[in-house]
Amino acid sequence: MSQDKLKTLEELQNIDLQIRDLAAAAEKHPQRLKQIENQKNSAKSQLDGLRGKLAENERARRQQTEMHGLEQEKVRKWETRLAELKTPREYAALARELDIAKKTNETASLELKRLLGEYEELKKSAAAAEVTLSEKEAVSAREGQEIGALLTAAQEQIKALEVQRAEAVAKCEHGLVAKYERIRKQRGGVAVAAVVGGTCKGCQMNIPPHMANLLRTGAEIQTCPSCYRFIYAAREQAPVAAEV
Repeated sequence: MSQDKLKTLEELQNIDLQIRDLAAAAEKHPQRLKQIENQKNSAKSQLDGLRGKLAENERARRQQTEMHGLEQEKVRKWETRLAELKTPREYAALARELDIAKKTNETASLELKRLLGEYEELKKSAAAAEVTLSEKEAVSAREGQEIGALLTAAQEQIKALEVQRAEAVAKCEHGLVAKYERIRKQRGGVAVAAVVGGTCKGCQMNIPPHMANLLRTGAEIQTCPSCYRFIYAAREQAPVAAEV
């Protein structure tokens, strides 16, 4: 009779361990989804940043182009006027202004070249970032669907196991179930342990010899004196026949 009760407790523990493992595995899926989402958001932020720099570059090039055009017009106008001046003082003054305008024009031209080179590099980086974002979005969509299916399957398995658990609990004495639950919470989810060679496999401590004898007879349910788990004598496997 006690062996039947213990067997039912073993069955209950087996169900509880399956539920625990499924729940633990299911918890990893949201973490993976968060990781994928973070990677996608990071790729999007990088692309947005590059697009912002491209827009800034375009504005700067427009400004430099306008400035360059104005300076070129100024140079043309002053070169024409320079030929019309008659006094040395006016000529010298305008020549200085013309020299400054030419240098400003040259600086603007160099800045335009620099901005154009920067623009081309930004375009390449943005194109690569678009590819990366597209890949991350594809991974997010694919794995999101896969993980959703896995979570649904895990939830269905847990529901089925919960039904089995209720049936197992119904077979057990109320007092044993209450003790089982208490031990399970205190001992990392394991309330029933096998005894192998006089050692409780739950805590790896030896049990007294007389208790080992009682386990073999199965007269009553025993608990480990060290970890207080329910214990049972491990079933011995049949010896493998030696080859002739």
